[in-house]
Amino acid sequence: MTMKTLVMKRTQKYTFWVLIFFMLIGPVTLVPAQETIDVGVTGWDVKRPVMAAACECGCPWGELGDFVKAAMQPFGYSVILCRNCNRWYGPRLVSEHDYPPPLDEVNLADGVNVRIDARVDFGVTSSAMLSSAYNGSLAGKGPYRNLRLIAKIEDPFYYLIAVKKETGITDMAVIKQKHLPVRIMGADGNMITILKYYGVTADDIKLWGGKLGVSVEEAVKGEFDIIAGFLASPAMNPESAYWTTISQKFDLYFLELPDDLLKLVAQQNVDAEIVIAHNSLLRGVNRRIKTLGRSGEAVFVRDDTPEQAGYDLAKAIDEHHGALKWFIRVYTYDNKTVWSNFGVPLHPGAARYYREMGYLKE
Repeated sequence: MTMKTLVMKRTQKYTFWVLIFFMLIGPVTLVPAQETIDVGVTGWDVKRPVMAAACECGCPWGELGDFVKAAMQPFGYSVILCRNCNRWYGPRLVSEHDYPPPLDEVNLADGVNVRIDARVDFGVTSSAMLSSAYNGSLAGKGPYRNLRLIAKIEDPFYYLIAVKKETGITDMAVIKQKHLPVRIMGADGNMITILKYYGVTADDIKLWGGKLGVSVEEAVKGEFDIIAGFLASPAMNPESAYWTTISQKFDLYFLELPDDLLKLVAQQNVDAEIVIAHNSLLRGVNRRIKTLGRSGEAVFVRDDTPEQAGYDLAKAIDEHHGALKWFIRVYTYDNKTVWSNFGVPLHPGAARYYREMGYLKE
């Protein structure tokens, strides 16, 4: 037997036992390497503030974190982005000057596997979340009365309700009339209000064989009859991408709600207003639809942030705002709204800048 033949036989034997091993233990999931890194001295006094942001794969607060970081560089600041200070964490972390939370499965799914070991100085969140954090509670905690607004950046998205065309539903009223066993994705407080308007309860849906709380994964596989939500947008950021995916994959009919119901739902959402979703916003939107819209992402700080830092931050965002058009979301800067966010006080440094520019006249 030649050496080559001997090597081949041993390789085949080794491969056989490797295959047997993996058949016995089942599929193996490779977990990305995770690490916590020391970023050195941080804070406003050394011009190295830590910002609560989000992932790099199109997350809106991740994009705006990148934007703010670039905007502050000409002013001598090196902003450090916390990529897992997203969701409801940001306002609390900034308010309490706390450290980032541990990495979790959502972070890893978004490609975030690095946690920084430093206290959070400022952040970006949705306008509604900042308002909730300041005025009441967010994720059951708060209020955080030491938060201050720097800038509100416009970022429009819509509340839409779509049904599979094959269901034949063109009016929500038919659900009760026919006791339809509908499977609903987006069964939040807004949908509960809508169902109640038509005389339907969550228990009714279950009794008729339907389902509330269909997951995104289930909906993408077609296991739904109705999808609804406030994140409707053609953008493919993680929060909104399912609207594009599902509308491309299935034939949908988009419903329009009566005015009095729209006003009722708007009352439940501090930042909602009646708007028009225009033709071709998504596949299946083949007409102008009166609905609700929300807009706003807020850059915010604590009340102990130095006045000059607040001024620099507001000025940097303004002077750099032309770069907003190059991101995934449709961000815009409006000098008539940049300084206002549903009752959250403006930081004195930002207020000084906006007065100097003539944006704030009070």
